[in-house]
Amino acid sequence: MEAVPLLLSLFALAIVSMDLALAIVWTRRVHHDWTWAGIVFLASLLGAVVFFALDQYSFLVFTGTALTILHYIWEGILAADSAFIIALVMFAVNWIIARPMTRAEMVMAVIMICLYISVSVMWIITGRTEFSVFQYLIWTLSVVYCVSVLLRSRRDIADRSVRTVSKVLIIISFAMLPVVVFSMIFSALRNISIPIVCLSYTIAILVFLFAAVARTEHPTAAQPKPSFSFESVNERFHITEREFEVIKLIKSGLTNKEIASELSISVNTVNNHIANIFAKTEVRSRIDLLNLLEEASW
Repeated sequence: MEAVPLLLSLFALAIVSMDLALAIVWTRRVHHDWTWAGIVFLASLLGAVVFFALDQYSFLVFTGTALTILHYIWEGILAADSAFIIALVMFAVNWIIARPMTRAEMVMAVIMICLYISVSVMWIITGRTEFSVFQYLIWTLSVVYCVSVLLRSRRDIADRSVRTVSKVLIIISFAMLPVVVFSMIFSALRNISIPIVCLSYTIAILVFLFAAVARTEHPTAAQPKPSFSFESVNERFHITEREFEVIKLIKSGLTNKEIASELSISVNTVNNHIANIFAKTEVRSRIDLLNLLEEASW
């Protein structure tokens, strides 16, 4: 029974590795500005699974002082990696749907990350069960936040495949809720529930990435992409030079406030430019605009 968490984590390690490889291939083909977040997330998740597996392996092989030292090392790195994943997921889920986080949401994210690190340190030092429960609770709250954002904005996601995988992840989150609750109540289930939850999400991501890569064609030298220029955008949508500058900054992932700072104009002026751009291109959101530009092969 003690080897089950290690076996499950090794299986999860194989799935996440395939996810990461497919994500890199897909990103090189579709050139979405936001797909780097998926690669960073999967790389971080891969690291978390590796350190979890090493921790479980240490319990099977080592004893005494060696086990204690290794446990502190693996748990410490895992806690830092997990805190980074929480922050990345909360940020990325808003970026993908082109809805910048509000100041209140940023404050909430910082508080959750600080709490998670503090609770993790106390769990590593004391080994008390309640700190482990708080770790699960903070993770659960971050997932609830991401699911609520996707539920509110799922209809605004223009890319059908991204909208589909978002729905699947929402369903998985609800399905995994009993597993998380039981793992909080019964400490013996915690080391097993972690790789099970990880497998549930990563298998869904694997299916999505496999289908996404299969649908995309690798660009060839015989079909070069036209350059993204003011002339090409102006010819099709009658975009002004200032609006073109705003579009370039949107493609770079900047928020309205960051665009205003970059162009030395007010946020209201940026909002007006974006409203004009949306009207001329007949889109409703940033993600729609980015998808339109991608479909135009820029």
